[in-house]
Amino acid sequence: MDIRESMEVELAVTRLALGGKGVARMDGLVYFVDGGLPGATVLARVEKVKKGFAEARAVKTLIPSPQAVAPACPHFGVCGGCAWQDLDYAAQLFWKREQVAESLARLGGLPDVPVAAAIPSPAVYGYRNKMEFAFAGNLHLGLHERARPNRVLDIETCPLMDPWAAEMVGYLRQACLDTGLGAFDARTSKGVWRHLVLRQSAATGARLVHMITGPARGAGDAVHALGETLMKKFPEVSGFVHSVRRASSAVAVGERQVFSLGRPLLEEHVGTVRLRVLPDAFVQTNTAAAAALYAVVAQAAGSDPGGAAWDLYCGCGGIALTLAPQFDTVYGLDIDIRAVESAKASAELSGATNCIFAAGDVETALDDLIQTRLAVAVIDPPRAGATAAVLSALLRAAPKRIVYVSCNPATLARDLKILGEAYTVDAVTPLDLFPHTPHIEAVAALTLR
Repeated sequence: MDIRESMEVELAVTRLALGGKGVARMDGLVYFVDGGLPGATVLARVEKVKKGFAEARAVKTLIPSPQAVAPACPHFGVCGGCAWQDLDYAAQLFWKREQVAESLARLGGLPDVPVAAAIPSPAVYGYRNKMEFAFAGNLHLGLHERARPNRVLDIETCPLMDPWAAEMVGYLRQACLDTGLGAFDARTSKGVWRHLVLRQSAATGARLVHMITGPARGAGDAVHALGETLMKKFPEVSGFVHSVRRASSAVAVGERQVFSLGRPLLEEHVGTVRLRVLPDAFVQTNTAAAAALYAVVAQAAGSDPGGAAWDLYCGCGGIALTLAPQFDTVYGLDIDIRAVESAKASAELSGATNCIFAAGDVETALDDLIQTRLAVAVIDPPRAGATAAVLSALLRAAPKRIVYVSCNPATLARDLKILGEAYTVDAVTPLDLFPHTPHIEAVAALTLR
């Protein structure tokens, strides 16, 4: 069959690919089907045709998957926040584990590495302690659409976070509209409203509202008035922060804090540690599942009362503080100065006196740490994985153990293949920190041969 874009074809979906799309095969061509669940037969519209594969979108389910369930959110299917709400949770865990194992075998040449069953999230709804919402036009506030990511859907509810988040989105959508100021347009660098970030501490219940705008003149007064009104109307909000971002990239991180009202930070408890969370700080968004993640890392790291541990890309220091009782000294390193400030404050909160945090590029700073009596290195890089320079430095340092925490099975497999020159990959443990999405966290335990 000559397959062309916009054609509709009947496809039997057999599995889920890394990234969340269904996989089907017909006439020698592989189809990646958005909205296709394993075991379902769907009518799909072809969107792109490449050499050897095609991308398609399910437009009608002809035979439902035996793993299909009713989604909990009325925005499901249009909103891009969740892709798997219509898939049974046990099946979500199964496929996440399968995708980690498949990535290790296919991309890393590691077919024999033991991959544990995925550890489930303690909660599958209401689990997020942070949500990022985008502004667009005059005036939308919500989440990006699934089929058209450049468009923003005005959400009325989101079951991934406590109900107060949706209430706050609705209130601020109207309040920002009433100012007469439009959303920031990256193409022209004009407009005001960019992102709304909501945080809530699972430990204390405190709530933080972070408004990120463009650098438009006159925006400060409008945001300040809005913040004061919000703090009076919602006394349960403990802090309001206004930041400015000039860069055109659509990232919900402020470049400069303009002002704050109330207490512009939160305290979070993850397992045995207490974290000081600043408005732009990176902290795992699923607090309960993060505690499970830290426990897996601590077990893989082992203990050496006379040795040192490294926590690379340490963020607010959660992993370093978890390891502190098991080692003589823990060194945390992160390029973000604000994250390091949070880590130092978190160490004080947690009563950890043997953690040393420093700001620096992991690529260039590792050689300075090699002189430490290194027992274990924990590495938790961004989705792109570790750079060649970081992996080379780890191989030179030759710690007894490496614990690799990954949010991307593809780059995990790539990097484990390189570290495999000197290390044995003992086990990989997937964890689900993001139910109803295809995102997977995994912890790999490596031992020096």
